[in-house]
Amino acid sequence: MPDPNPPSSAADQPLPPARGAWIAPLLVFLVALLATTILLFSLDRSIAARDREAFEAEVTRTTDAIQERVDTTLTLLHGVAGLFMASREVERDEFARYAAQLQLRQLYPGILGIGFTERIAAADLARREAQLRATGVPGFHVWPQQPRSEYHAIVFIEPLDVRNREALGYDMFTEPVRQAAMARARDEGRPAASGRVTLLQEIDRRPQAGFLVYLPIYRGGGVPPTVEARRAALLGFAYAPLRVDDLLRGARGAAARRVDYALYDGARAQPEALMRTTRDEGGPAPAFAASRQLEVAGRAWRLEFGSTRLFESQSQRRLVPWLAAVSLGASLLLGGIAFVQARVRLEAERAAAQRRRNELALKASEERARERAERLEQVSGQLRDADRRKDEFLAMLAHELRNPLAPLRTSLEVMRRLPDGPAAQRAREIAERQVRHMVRLIDDLLDVSRISRGKITLHPERTSVATVVEAAIETSRPLVDARGHSLRVGPLDRGLELVVDPARVAQILTNLLNNAATYTPPGGRIEVGVEANDREVRIAVRDNGIGIAPEKMREVFQLFVQAERAPAGGGLGIGLSLAASLAQLHGGHIEGRSDGAGQGAEFVLVLPRGGAGGEAASASAHPADAAL
Repeated sequence: MPDPNPPSSAADQPLPPARGAWIAPLLVFLVALLATTILLFSLDRSIAARDREAFEAEVTRTTDAIQERVDTTLTLLHGVAGLFMASREVERDEFARYAAQLQLRQLYPGILGIGFTERIAAADLARREAQLRATGVPGFHVWPQQPRSEYHAIVFIEPLDVRNREALGYDMFTEPVRQAAMARARDEGRPAASGRVTLLQEIDRRPQAGFLVYLPIYRGGGVPPTVEARRAALLGFAYAPLRVDDLLRGARGAAARRVDYALYDGARAQPEALMRTTRDEGGPAPAFAASRQLEVAGRAWRLEFGSTRLFESQSQRRLVPWLAAVSLGASLLLGGIAFVQARVRLEAERAAAQRRRNELALKASEERARERAERLEQVSGQLRDADRRKDEFLAMLAHELRNPLAPLRTSLEVMRRLPDGPAAQRAREIAERQVRHMVRLIDDLLDVSRISRGKITLHPERTSVATVVEAAIETSRPLVDARGHSLRVGPLDRGLELVVDPARVAQILTNLLNNAATYTPPGGRIEVGVEANDREVRIAVRDNGIGIAPEKMREVFQLFVQAERAPAGGGLGIGLSLAASLAQLHGGHIEGRSDGAGQGAEFVLVLPRGGAGGEAASASAHPADAAL
C-alpha cells in the first residue's frame, strides 16, 4: 500500500540557508542569559535570606527588650511583696522610704509608681479611712462610694506626686478590666496584668495607653494551697501602673531605627487593642514582616513587626539590578562572538552539503523501499489473521449447527418407529430443544448483523423489571436445569419500572444466564440480584464457574472471542458481545468482574432510570468500549 504522503527526495532538499546563521548565536545568548538569570536569582535569594536573618535578629532583640522591661516591673513588685512579708504592718513612711530607694523616675521610665491596694471589709471602712487620714493623708476616702461587701482601696503609692495623688483611695475592683486582672492574681497566687486601660494618672492632653500589674499579698506570707483559702487570706495587692509609650521608649537601642512594631493587647491584632506603634500610617508596605506573642503576667500581647526604610536601604539587593544589566551586556557579547563563528561554520557546511545530497537521496530511496516492504508484510499478516479467524468461526459455526442435527435425526426416527408414548414424547422434547438452540444461534447471528449495519430498532415501553427478569429466567431455565445448576433469585420489587424494550432486555439477561450456565461445571450455583438508586438499575448475574483471568475480561466482549472453552462445549463467542451492544443501545452498559480462573464471574447489566435511548440507535461503537 503506497504511502499517501511520501517524503520529498533527499536530493531535492535545499542547502542550509544563510539566514540560519543566527540560530546558534541566539541559543548562546539565551543560554548565557538563562545562566546569569539563575545565578542572579540565587544571589537574590541568598541576599534575601541574609536580610531575613538580620530582620529576625532585630525582631528577637526588640521582643527581648520589651520582655525585659516587663520582667523588671514584676521584679519590683516581688520586692514590695517581700517588704510586706518582712513586716507585720507596713507604715506609710516605711513604704515611702522603700520606694524612694528604687529611684523609679530615674531608672524605670514608664512605671508611674509602686503602690499597695488594701482589702478592707465594709464594717472596717470608716475606721480605716480615719486611720489613714491620721497618718498623713488629709481628706483620704475610698471612692467610688457605692456600698459593697469589701473594698480594695489604693492606700500607698509612691512617688506621691501630682499624678499619683489622683489615684489615692480609688477602689480598682469597681472597674471591670482592673477587676478581672485582680481576681485572676488573687485566685492564681501569681502576678496578673490587666488589659489596655487609661490610667487615673493620665492628666496630659494626649494620654498614653496604659496597663497595671498586680501581685497578690496574703496574710502569713506564702501562697495558700486552694482558691478558697487564697480569697480568705488576701491582704491586698502590690501593683504598678505603667504607661506603655514611656515604658518601651529607648528599650530597643539601635533596633529602633531598623524595625517598626505595633503592640496589641491580646492574641489578635485588632485596632481597638493597639497599645503602641512606631509605624507611619499610610507608608509603603514593609519588605519584611513578622509576628511575635509575649506573655505578660499571664496575659497575651501580640507584636507585629515590619522593616524600616533604613533597614531596607542597607540591603545588598539594590546591587542586583546593576548586576543584571552587566549580565545582559555579557550575554550579548557572547552572542555576537557566536554569530561570527556560526557564519564561518555555515559556509563550510554549505560546501559539504552538496556532496552529501546524492548519498542522502540514495539512503532515502532505500528507506522508502524498506517501509513499503514492512507495510506489505503488516497487511499480509492482518489478512492471514482475518482468514484464520474466519476459518475458526466457520468451523465452530458448522460444529454448532451440526450438533443439533444428530439428536433431531434420532428423535425423528424414534417418533417414526414408535407409537405415541413416553419415548416419543422425550424424542419430541429433544427435537424441540435442539431446534430452539439452532434458532437461538441463528437469531444471535442475525442480531449481530443488524447491529453492525445499524438496522436494529428498539420498541421502548414502561415495563416492570421483575417481569423482564422472570421472562429471561424462564427462557434460560431448560439450560440451567439440564446442567444441574441451582438458580437463586434475589427479592424483586414489582413496583420498580423502566422504559425499555422488554424483549431486548430479556434477551440481554438470557445471554448472561446462558453464559453463566455454559461456563459453570454441572451442579454449580447461579445468582440473580437487582439493585436500584435514583440514577440507575443494576441487574447482576453471578456464578461460581470457571472464571476469567482479569487481563482477558475486556476481550470476552469482542465478537467471536471466548476466553476459555466451556466445560460442555458450545457457543460461538457472540453472546456477551451482542448483550453489550444491546445494553449500549438502551443507554446502559455491562460490567464484568472475576477474581481469576476457578473463582466464578459476575456480569452486571446497568440501565439508566431515564429509559431507552430512542429508536434505531447506532451500534457502531465497539461493545467493549461500553462494557468495562
